[in-house]
Amino acid sequence: MSVQKKRLYFGISETYLSRYFKKHMNELMQQYIINYRTKFIMNRLQHSDMRINEIANDLGFTDESHLNKFLRKQKGQSPGQYRKIFK
Repeated sequence: MSVQKKRLYFGISETYLSRYFKKHMNELMQQYIINYRTKFIMNRLQHSDMRINEIANDLGFTDESHLNKFLRKQKGQSPGQYRKIFK
């Protein structure tokens, strides 16, 4: 892969962006995104009447089972279990 293909739209490399993010946020960019996405899902489950499959589709998951697997890995609970706690 050439150097140009590794560059982002802003003209900086993925490696530089990752290092810069880690230095200033004290967290890996990928982990930051996972944490943010988890909080966003939890917020939707608490404060909306959307069905779980609607939340999954809205947030770019392939289907409800992928959202279920993601949230179980992050929080140890299924979306349905989490929603029951707060409803």
